[in-house]
Amino acid sequence: MGMYEKGFEDDSAPEDNDEDNGHDNDSRPATAGSELRRRTMVLEAMTAPPSIPAAVAELPGGAHIIRDSASMFRSSGLPADVPRDADVSGNPNPSAEHDSGELPNDDSGSEFEMHRPTRQMTDMTLTMATDRDRYGFRKQNQYLTREQYDTWNGGYTEYLARRRKKWAVYLKENGLMTDTPNRFPPRSAKTKRFIRKGIPPEWRGAAWFYYAGGPAILSQHAGVYDGLLKRDAKEVDLEAIERDLHRTFPDNIRFRSAQTPSSPSNSDEPRESQQTVKEAQNNGRRPETPMISSLRRVLHAFAVYNPRIGYCQSLNFLAGLLLLFVETEEYAFWLLNIITRVYLPGTHEVSLEGANVDLGVLMSSLRESMPAVWTKIGGELDGTDAIRPSRSRRNRNKQPEPTRLPPITLCMTAWFMSCFIGTLPIESTLRVWDIFFYEGSKTLFRIAMTVFKLGEAEIKAVGDPMEIFQVVQTIPRKLIDANALIDACFKRRNGFGHISQEMVDHKRQERRFQVKAEKERMARGENAVIPEFDAKRKGSLWGRRRERTQPAEVL
Repeated sequence: MGMYEKGFEDDSAPEDNDEDNGHDNDSRPATAGSELRRRTMVLEAMTAPPSIPAAVAELPGGAHIIRDSASMFRSSGLPADVPRDADVSGNPNPSAEHDSGELPNDDSGSEFEMHRPTRQMTDMTLTMATDRDRYGFRKQNQYLTREQYDTWNGGYTEYLARRRKKWAVYLKENGLMTDTPNRFPPRSAKTKRFIRKGIPPEWRGAAWFYYAGGPAILSQHAGVYDGLLKRDAKEVDLEAIERDLHRTFPDNIRFRSAQTPSSPSNSDEPRESQQTVKEAQNNGRRPETPMISSLRRVLHAFAVYNPRIGYCQSLNFLAGLLLLFVETEEYAFWLLNIITRVYLPGTHEVSLEGANVDLGVLMSSLRESMPAVWTKIGGELDGTDAIRPSRSRRNRNKQPEPTRLPPITLCMTAWFMSCFIGTLPIESTLRVWDIFFYEGSKTLFRIAMTVFKLGEAEIKAVGDPMEIFQVVQTIPRKLIDANALIDACFKRRNGFGHISQEMVDHKRQERRFQVKAEKERMARGENAVIPEFDAKRKGSLWGRRRERTQPAEVL
């Protein structure tokens, strides 16, 4: 743990203050105006009128269960490697619960109050086996041994305990409760540092929901989730959801059914799962955990609310991970909408336009900042020899930028569609999500570039182009040290903390323009050069130029 202890333990240490490096254009604390613009944008994205089918159908089992998913982190039966807050005492008076940095039109008014849901403990909240991590996933996989995990986790568990104590102090400084908090400190440089160093697991879901703008959305859409559960989804979506339910985190103890999906169940056993409309009509029965039942309902409601998306693979993993941490299904539903509508628009639609655009932006930026890596993974698109790359970066940048994506992106689609679930180890994924819900989609580009930077030497050493797929897929799966990953992303030199949301959005718009122009040119059978994007250039995505305007997305 000494490799990052110096940079993460002391909140006030200058070497740990990413806000003073002069390269991160969004390092300024959020103002009342910028925060209001951010909230307005999120609300507008959620308020777009969905095409909800008129037909109504009752889901079996009656009203959905209000799940207290985060209770698994509060249970006294947690594994021994989960840190305790033994030295933190003196919770503030609940009546003092408020945000001292409250902005105008804050969600803490009388219109909405987040209540702590209650639910009895289930067997899934009891002690987990020693081969499981603190979230119920297996410690060992094909990329990491049990010994490697335990060696890293020993120091990281101590780190989590220290961070939780500092979070508790920070909450108290802002007049917020530390017993199941549902409000968190206002946006500031200090809050950003706390977020980047990790949110305590038991508070993670509530912090995601709070900083993503969930309370304001929920206050304006009361009862929407309940109503969606009573409506019919498209048959094709229902079938796809049902196929993927038991493929979602099958090795996680909270998703794994006691019996296999094909195993017969005792007809005398009480029914605890909730099935789709079609299964109910056929009197079908399938043993499953409460988490699978919740996942079905969230995906059903999402498919109805977003007819342009319906359901596609990767949504099950996004919703599943949300359900592990947020307090209710409704919170998971709205966070899933924020991901797909605000942070990654178009990414999960049938055309996958958003995913292709983001991959194009990433490849373009990789070509600019790491030309030797680009030569290995996409040099054939601009005529560069993949075995002996050109040493002239100047000549390479004079070549027209290709609009086609290199084949390597076929194994990188999940980086954006699943937000690194299944790509990074779970702890690293969660740390990325902490930052993602606070800072926005630029986080995914920052982390993607960091992955390539950490694997740069290995990629450049590849001699056979056919090996590049395996190398690129393997590099992120071995990044178990979450602190080292985040440290590499935001370090002063060769880091990527300077990337702003405005630059990402500009690159996205430019990419869409280029692809559209290319399609029109091909439709006419012409070979004309794609016209320049008619907008003011912001410079390279990875350029260290300070922008003077606030990003449109999360600051």
